[in-house]
Amino acid sequence: MSQPATSVSGLVSGIDWDTTIKQLMQIERRRVDLYETRKSENETKLSLWGQLQGKISALQGAAQNLDRRSEFVVKSASSSDSSVVTVQASSSAPRGSHSVEVLALAKAHSIAAQGLDDKNSTGVGDSGGDFIIQVGDETITIADADLSSATTLEQLRDLINNSADNENFVTASILDDGSDSGQFRLVLSSNDPGLDHRISFSSNPTNLNFSTNAVDNVETGAGWSGTADITSGGTYSGTVNKTFVFTVASGGTIGTDTVQIDWTDSAGNSGTLSIAPGDAGTPIAVAEGLELTFDAGLLTAGDIFSNEVFTPTLTEAQDANVRVDGIYVTHSGNTLENFFEGVTLNLLSAEVGKEVTITIDNDKEAMKSKIQVFVDAYNSVMQDISTFSAYDEENDAAAPLIGDGFLSSIRGDLSSVVAQQVGDLPSGQQLRHLADLGILSSSRNLLSINQSELDEALNERFEEVVNVFSQSFESGDNKIGLVTTTEKSSGGTYSLVVDYGADGRPVSATIDGVAATVDGLLIRGAEGTALEGVVLSFTPTTGGAGTVDTTIRIGKGITEMVATTTSRLLDDDSGAVTYAIQNLENQNENLDRQIASWERRLETIEESLRRQYSTLETLLSKMRNQSNYLAGVLG
Repeated sequence: MSQPATSVSGLVSGIDWDTTIKQLMQIERRRVDLYETRKSENETKLSLWGQLQGKISALQGAAQNLDRRSEFVVKSASSSDSSVVTVQASSSAPRGSHSVEVLALAKAHSIAAQGLDDKNSTGVGDSGGDFIIQVGDETITIADADLSSATTLEQLRDLINNSADNENFVTASILDDGSDSGQFRLVLSSNDPGLDHRISFSSNPTNLNFSTNAVDNVETGAGWSGTADITSGGTYSGTVNKTFVFTVASGGTIGTDTVQIDWTDSAGNSGTLSIAPGDAGTPIAVAEGLELTFDAGLLTAGDIFSNEVFTPTLTEAQDANVRVDGIYVTHSGNTLENFFEGVTLNLLSAEVGKEVTITIDNDKEAMKSKIQVFVDAYNSVMQDISTFSAYDEENDAAAPLIGDGFLSSIRGDLSSVVAQQVGDLPSGQQLRHLADLGILSSSRNLLSINQSELDEALNERFEEVVNVFSQSFESGDNKIGLVTTTEKSSGGTYSLVVDYGADGRPVSATIDGVAATVDGLLIRGAEGTALEGVVLSFTPTTGGAGTVDTTIRIGKGITEMVATTTSRLLDDDSGAVTYAIQNLENQNENLDRQIASWERRLETIEESLRRQYSTLETLLSKMRNQSNYLAGVLG
């Protein structure tokens, strides 16, 4: 409360009225101080509840990371040579070892057109019509209206890459091969490997040639001193782009002397040309269809010239070819998914005759780590509950939430769910409690793991451990599978009848005699029943209409039950944590109203005291003046 601007002087009475009023107001403020203390205590409690809310949310997340088999079970996958093939395995992958021989890797098709002298001024030509590229079954159309004879390589590249039809099917780029002329080539590369993604053309109105091998013009080297003209020709029959380099070994005059020329190519091949006097003006074969014609003139020993040959196919499309356990498989890419259920092979290099062994096994150490995370999250909640509600006898001090009913309820709910027997397990299962796995609860409701007992359970009864922790499912008919459940779904064994039509697809279904909803190949449990939220899958059959009459079993593991309990505790409308926090917030709102009311009342009391003491000082002053007057009169 702020100090009023008006002070009360004690000059007449000699009394320090301001101090007196302050002391009196401190007495009057004791109720406000009590309210503020209560509010401060509630703020501390709210902070603790906020911390506990976060811990329960973390426990919920840890439980949800284990409540499905696909989340709990971890498979290890190894390759005896990870430079050839790597492997990943999901929880559904079967254990075992397999032999893999990578015979060929999948390759993406890449082609290029003949070279132009520039990329941004010379047009590619246009004879009319759309420019249509086929990438496998996909079509990319560059409309005739967007293409003209003046369209440059750069512009055509951008038209292809930016086409609405080009949904990452192909990439156009420009290659500069470094030659003196015709060095800029438009390259089209499929973005996916394999024969299914080969590039072809339904229509090509440009002058660009993507289909015919070409021979470039002869280029002379630095310091060229010859006078004979050399022209290239022939039809290149090779399959790779390369350069032939020619060196004049023994010079002379073409048409008069015999001239020797040595050559090598980019592939390391070499040879020698002998040009007799009568060969002037006559094409001379070099290699792979390349021909050179030498006109009359001088060739100087040591001079060098070159000639580039070009094939449009930079990389031929190719499927991967792999042999797995003696079975030959071709695939358009280098990633083979689900060749075995849940197993992905990544092919990295090919070597005929090299066998790589891949091994799939249960990764029990990773699963134990997940269990530890769950136990730690549970213990963190219970430790906080214990700390927040403890009584310190030595110091005679009580924790802020001692005696809190919400806290006791949460402790009871969580401790009972981890102690209970898991129901609806497969017939004959022996492990039914966390304690059966070596996970024990102390008197303080904290869990501890006996590692040797857990190891024994995982080694000898792996599937039973999985069933205790995670959801399990069984069906008497393999056409029925489980897709999902929700918190509203209950575990148990149920009768299922599915009628399917001549097309093998379900037309109606009942679960325990109650009509279920058929949604394509999905069967949904009815609302308001034990199987609300359950979604089953149906595998179509052949051979006409019929009926599946079977039973299904759904088991909910410990972690699913913990996830359900924590979800209920954290519910925004009805959760115990929500109620506890709202209760404290409501208390503080009420305290704020009472504090504000008392502050107004205290202002009134203080103003009244100041008026009273001010009036008293005034009366005393008048009395002293009268006394002085009488004393003066009476002498």
